[in-house]
Amino acid sequence: MELSKSDTTAIKGIAILLMLWHHLFLNTMAYGTLTHSLAVVFKVCVALFLFVSGYGLTKQYSQLEKPYFKNTIKFLLRRYVNFFLPYWFCFVLVVLVGNLAGFAFQDAYPASRNMLKCILLDFFGQMGYNSYLNPWWFNKMIIQLYLVFPILFLIIRNKYLSWVGWALIIVVQLCAKSIPGNVFFIVEGGLPAFYLGMLCARCRVAPEASNGKWRPLLHFAGLLVCIGLAVLHVRVVKDPYVAVLLRASMAFCVIVAYKSIGDKHISVLEFVGKYATMMYLIHMLFIKLIPGMIYGVKYSVLIFMVFVAVCLAAAMLIDVLEKLSRYDRLRVGIVKQIDKW
Repeated sequence: MELSKSDTTAIKGIAILLMLWHHLFLNTMAYGTLTHSLAVVFKVCVALFLFVSGYGLTKQYSQLEKPYFKNTIKFLLRRYVNFFLPYWFCFVLVVLVGNLAGFAFQDAYPASRNMLKCILLDFFGQMGYNSYLNPWWFNKMIIQLYLVFPILFLIIRNKYLSWVGWALIIVVQLCAKSIPGNVFFIVEGGLPAFYLGMLCARCRVAPEASNGKWRPLLHFAGLLVCIGLAVLHVRVVKDPYVAVLLRASMAFCVIVAYKSIGDKHISVLEFVGKYATMMYLIHMLFIKLIPGMIYGVKYSVLIFMVFVAVCLAAAMLIDVLEKLSRYDRLRVGIVKQIDKW
């Protein structure tokens, strides 16, 4: 299954929309059972982000030239620069606005922890679920996955070994509760979707809908399987470790359904996808600061539409600030220096 840059951007657009719904309605039943059930299912957004990350990294890493060790170090440095610099810019803005508006560090971090240590750990993406904003737990996971990526790539280079690796991940995930010390925690449960994205980048996992008459069938088959998995997720599966595998499978089905649409990309999703990272980083601040305004609308769909508009506008504003301050050039300059090494 081949994904273009437009495809991955559009999939990020889908993922961030699902994430906004997930965080809006996960902790409230005020808008009905269906709205809440969708919020539970829409945690698949994490698996979608991980899938396209694993896919994109694999495609890029496959083009590396020898010597592999030096180029691997450069590859990882570029990834971390492209991750941390936008995050740091947003971190400073978010904590500044948040503290001025009344959401202090003391409200976010555990009272038993050293405050300065918490801020520093959060600045480097290592606070996990105790981050200033809850969704930033994803930072710790993706940082760890970047680190283990070259090892995973060695596994998927071999066609048959790659499937053995996938089977092993499933077994370890299912047995995670029984593993002393829970060694699987190193990747926060994100490995299945991330590895599945890598696998799709290297192997023919899904059929290509090259023939027009098969595209609708593949599209509806992907949606049907996804709906079935979603029902299982809400009604049957309560084990969080099994749910991780279920969401990875759902993400795969969503992407198969999206690809089977054909070559006509949905421009709105691509547009939203361009700002997906920044929307992910800032959206929870609005829920923390102005919950009354956000939930002041009667209907969940209207709340969602307004919330998307607000988050998108804020993300675009931050993008403008990055360009006006020439902060974006700093990232480009550092990456160029790494390439010259």
